[in-house]
Amino acid sequence: MKQFVKLSLTTMVVAVVACVLVLVPGRTFAADLSISGSTMLVPLEQVWAREYMKDHPGVHVSVAATGSGAGISKASGGDATIGASDVYLTRDLKKRYPSLVSIPIALEDTQVIYNLPGLSKDRVIRMDGPTLSAIYRGKIRFWDDRAIRAMNPGVNFPHMRIRVFHRADASGTTFVFTDYLNQTSKDWFDSIGRDRSPNWPVGQGYIGSAALVHAVGITPGAIGYAGLGWVRKSHLKSMALKNRDGRYVVESAASVQAAALAVLHDPSFPEDFNRSMVWKLHGKDVYPDANFEFWMVNTELDGESMKHVRDLIIWALSEGQYSKYTVNSGFAPLPFAPLRPRLKKILNRLLPGNTFEIQTGG
Repeated sequence: MKQFVKLSLTTMVVAVVACVLVLVPGRTFAADLSISGSTMLVPLEQVWAREYMKDHPGVHVSVAATGSGAGISKASGGDATIGASDVYLTRDLKKRYPSLVSIPIALEDTQVIYNLPGLSKDRVIRMDGPTLSAIYRGKIRFWDDRAIRAMNPGVNFPHMRIRVFHRADASGTTFVFTDYLNQTSKDWFDSIGRDRSPNWPVGQGYIGSAALVHAVGITPGAIGYAGLGWVRKSHLKSMALKNRDGRYVVESAASVQAAALAVLHDPSFPEDFNRSMVWKLHGKDVYPDANFEFWMVNTELDGESMKHVRDLIIWALSEGQYSKYTVNSGFAPLPFAPLRPRLKKILNRLLPGNTFEIQTGG
């Protein structure tokens, strides 16, 4: 389905004319937009930046994988034009960064990846929250543990030590991963909780998704977590996670969109997206560890910068949602029908008084 966004700006009075930035010898740009934050979003953002600059030669867009925590901080402090985050603006984050507005930009998931030699390439390992929690708390240490075998009848697991890997930096991917553990395991809830940088009981930490995925790929017996974009690049296997209705669901664009549609049709889900969509959703095809991806924008940006930021956001929410960008990069496009009213309210907080319409084609 094609998606379009039409934007008609009312007359704007811009107090400061943007300076022309010289970024490379012999090349000048009218605007220099920097996106910093989520490592999970990087594969999609790099494609978006390349395609956007082709159609907007006067704009330069750079992408930096600094982690969601750093992205939020940089956007608030003016060190990045846009902060990319896998984490919604929680109550605490809103208090800390009151000038930020979060815009849902795509759909992603957190997958459990593993390196287990000897298993059939067609075999998909099943996993539930309590068992995964026990692994990451050091209570289950070998792949042939009874709890793992019970979910996977017919699989001949080796008696191999589980090498537990996790992120060492403040990470939105970790936030989503620990959210699943937090909501499915009382032991995890009572002892560790959901966090971008929890106090890990066991395991080896790595900075960034790329480093963690690489470590899992070269370590027999390893287990870790990452977004689909990174999983596809590494060609690692990922597990089917148990959802709230007891189904073991493999990640796909369809199962991630099913989760988003379920939450957007829930009238209790807040319009500013400051609540988790992990696990709580019903549906046989709903992936239980799906998440909205966000761009954070500082409402105190100067008028000229905000104009360029809005243009980029509108492009990302229209042309940027095509499958050739989203699905091919390991993401799912946003379901616009139930999302449209929420997006209009959010975007009206950026340069209030301008009007736009989000439209979906046939």
